[in-house]
Amino acid sequence: MTTANAGLNGTADQAIETTCSELDALGLRLMWDISAIGSSILRIAELLGKQIGISGSQWITLKAIEALGNGEGVAIKDVAALLNVDRSFLSAQSKILEKRGLIHRHNAKAADRRLVLLSLTEGAINSLKDVRPSHNALETNLRGEFDNDMLKALVSGLLTVRLRLERAVLLVAAGR
Repeated sequence: MTTANAGLNGTADQAIETTCSELDALGLRLMWDISAIGSSILRIAELLGKQIGISGSQWITLKAIEALGNGEGVAIKDVAALLNVDRSFLSAQSKILEKRGLIHRHNAKAADRRLVLLSLTEGAINSLKDVRPSHNALETNLRGEFDNDMLKALVSGLLTVRLRLERAVLLVAAGR
């Protein structure tokens, strides 16, 4: 365990360090930190969603549509890919959000009319604006002392981890 990581979790770090090699300990630490980050993100989404009367997963869905939106709407498959969730789950969530008046679901005007596009309603845009001060404070806190180069390196590293985890899921599902 490196001195940079030492002490973050006290006895948990010591237990990991005494039972594993340094490389194994760092790998375990990475997995536990990713798990803790995921839990924190879900909790934040729940709290922000609660401010506008929706669940955390619905908040994340709205933010993904907002991020991917281009005015025409965004395909369910694209939002599902960004969030790494099943399309059927996202389709069900989008129907709930549509009933709440927060998103529009409409068919694409292109060749494939089976393609369902999602876009935010004015009500959703206004609700997200109401929460923007909390969201901006959160983003500022998360960025902390990171400059652009540090953020780019972090994002690149996290993308690599995400892709490896997606492969790992497939391997575990295949029984390997």
